[in-house]
Formats: sequence, C-alpha cells, structure tokens
Amino acid sequence: MKLKEIAKIIDGKLIGEDIEIKGISSIEDAKEGDITFSLNGKKVDTKASCIILKEIEKGISIPVILTDNPKLAFSKLLSIFSLQRHPSGISKKASIKEFARIGKRVAISDFVVIEDGVKIGDSAIIYPNVYIGINVIIGKGTIIYPGAVIMNAKIGNNVIIHPGAVIGSDGFGYIQDNGKNIKMAHNGGVVIEDDVEIGANTTIDRGTTKDTIIGSGTKIDNLVHIAHNCIIGKNCIIVAQVGISGSVTIGDNVVIAGQAGISDHIKIGSQVTIAAKSGVTKDIPSGKIVSGFPAKDHREEKRLHGLIQRLPKLLERVKRLENLIY
Repeated sequence: MKLKEIAKIIDGKLIGEDIEIKGISSIEDAKEGDITFSLNGKKVDTKASCIILKEIEKGISIPVILTDNPKLAFSKLLSIFSLQRHPSGISKKASIKEFARIGKRVAISDFVVIEDGVKIGDSAIIYPNVYIGINVIIGKGTIIYPGAVIMNAKIGNNVIIHPGAVIGSDGFGYIQDNGKNIKMAHNGGVVIEDDVEIGANTTIDRGTTKDTIIGSGTKIDNLVHIAHNCIIGKNCIIVAQVGISGSVTIGDNVVIAGQAGISDHIKIGSQVTIAAKSGVTKDIPSGKIVSGFPAKDHREEKRLHGLIQRLPKLLERVKRLENLIY
C-alpha cells in the first residue's frame, strides 16, 4: 500500500516520498518497508520506512505522516494489515435446530450448537465448539470465538466474545432455610449492547428477575466476573480479575483496574477510576479516583500509605525515648 493511501485512511498528512509499505511494526522491531508510530518525535531511532507522528521533528530522514492521534492511527492500520482470516460458510458438522434463524453471510464452524429460537444477524462469525442457547439473539457482525457459552442473552452488533466466555448462566443466589442453602431461581437475562468486547474466560451472570446489562462500547478483559443484576455503563474499561458482586450499578466511562473487587448493591458514578486491588465497599460519586481497602480517595490513601512506611522509624524513636525515661 502506498503512503498516500495510508495517509487518507488515517486522516493524516504525508510529508516525504510516496513509497510502498509492506508491513507494520513497533518502532523497536520495524524493518525496511514497515510503517511505525511514535508518541515522542525525538525518539525516532528506527529502521522503518515511514513513521506516524503528531508533530514533525528535525533530523527525520524518512517519510512522515502527521496525525492528531498517532496511536489511534496505528491501531487502524493494524486492522488493515491483520493476517487473521475468519472462517466462512456454515459447517455440516454444526448442529442448528429447525427454528433458528440465520442471517446473510453468517459463518458457523464445526461443532457449534444453535438451539431453537436463536436469531443470528448478518455477517456474524461463530468459531468451533460454541453453544448458543434457546432464544438467544446475536447481532450483526458479532464474532464469537471457540468454546464460548451464551444462554438467556441478547447480544448487540459488532460484539467480540473471546474463547471460554460464559454469558447468561445463573447468578450465585441462595436463601438459608433451616441450615440449608436453597437455590434462588433466575428468570432474568443478559443484555450486551453494541461494540462491547468480552475477554477470555469472563463470566456474566443472568439477572434474578431483571436483566444484567453491559453498556455499549464497554471493554472487558479476561477472567472478569460480573454477577447477577449488575448494570455497567457505556465505554467502561474493566481489567483482568475484577470481581463485581450482584446488583452493582456503574456509570459511563469508568475504569476498573486489575483485581479490584466491588461489594453488592454499590452505586458507582461516571468518570470514576478504581485503582488495582482496591476493595469498594461504599458508593462512589462521579469523577472520583479511589484506591486501597476499603477504597477511599486516592490522595488520602497515598498519604496513609506514606505514614505506614514511616512506622518502623517511629517505633525505633519511641524505644529510644523509653530508654531515656526508664
């Protein structure tokens, strides 16, 4: 692909010769014929044939494409240069029940099971060994990777579900009666809105009487658990090994870092950041950054952590003072 064409795709401005590009790589690993990017124009020690930058810097001898967001432009090119080839057609080894409705240009691989009442939108791609339960709805352009299980759910358009994810299983709800744990029936479902990505081996439970909802544009990492009745807002980022208890409500554009835990029935506002390994036990208003256990304002947590680090020296000082007194 010529650089002028690439510049048009990423809405950039080419400075230099319109050469042909054969690959895409990081700035450290790039070789001749590759295009790369840098967030720091002064750091352009690379063998690439072109570099994407926000601003031109002196001393750059190779062609440059200027764009407002080099990292986003690089991401777009990664998709274009991707070597991934999805399956196509409908395998004869798939089990598709009589009353399932399959859209146009849908790919269904070997050993997929699709139950009655399922509706699959146009251009959806389903990899081997996926199970899709009764009356599940799958939107247009959605990709479901091997081994995923989807039950009691409505999946939007252009959703990506990675291997081993389980969506729509019963929530963890029990009632104690005479020392026994009696299972609570779950009649709700799961709604996954458009452009959501769900990581490998992530689990999202169905609601008890209402739906568990994941808002559009939200991205969920691997090994995340979202319990029954949760409502997750739009464009959230949820990192690996996060655990969200039942009936939690989360606003839009929330970032939850790795291994954080959230107690049940908590309400979290929009634009909140929860640091890694935090334990959220109380509601968090919008715009806050919290950390620690129990989670508190990040500035307060840092101050307390600093004081804790001083405790050994303070203890030595107390002992010295005691020796002087006694």
